[in-house]
Amino acid sequence: MDRKPAIRRTLGVLTAVMVIVAGAARGDTGTPVPQTMGLPSPAEADTVRTNLWLTEALMGEIVSQAALSLPGDSSTILLENRGGTDADDLFGDVASDILREQGHELYLVSADSTVTAPVDLIFGFRVVGVELSYPEVGRTLGIWQRWVARDLTVTASVEISAADSGQLYFKDILERRFSDRIDNGDFNDVGSNLYDFTNAEKAGSGWQARMEEIVVLGTLVALIAVYFANTGN
Repeated sequence: MDRKPAIRRTLGVLTAVMVIVAGAARGDTGTPVPQTMGLPSPAEADTVRTNLWLTEALMGEIVSQAALSLPGDSSTILLENRGGTDADDLFGDVASDILREQGHELYLVSADSTVTAPVDLIFGFRVVGVELSYPEVGRTLGIWQRWVARDLTVTASVEISAADSGQLYFKDILERRFSDRIDNGDFNDVGSNLYDFTNAEKAGSGWQARMEEIVVLGTLVALIAVYFANTGN
């Protein structure tokens, strides 16, 4: 029996596998790296940005945009937390830092509280959502993780009005989004135990993905076994 055709087919498959491995090593994933959107850049370019840092940065973008509608450069502002969730508390802290840096005097209260001190403006806010996901995982040969795609969206409702007359200066629902890829070796460092919304499950982390890895690995082992069986004869 002539085994040359079988050997040639096996070598062809193994060659294709090696090409895939070489392409993965060069980063030829076939899809472009998602671009960032609307993010300030106080961190160094090679810094691994944590999910909490990104959340605060996107909240800061929202506060800064709304603050463009403030009628004065130095006002006494009542920051009114209208949500009361952990995300709202974080948003309030971010807003306090930004508005104080702009020269405003601040009071921070919840929606059911009152402030007796005279204020010029009411800056009401509510975080509509903080949505973190890892929609894609890059793998070598479908088995070894190389990178994890990350997508984070922060949405908040903001209303700015005069404390005495109720004149409305700003009212809108604002959204900011950031997308990137995380090297697999840095994945465990980007989450936080402080807030639930800074953690999420990776796409394909269930039993179907594990079965796919087993099938791919088993196929490779079978190809190698066939190759050595043919060359041994």
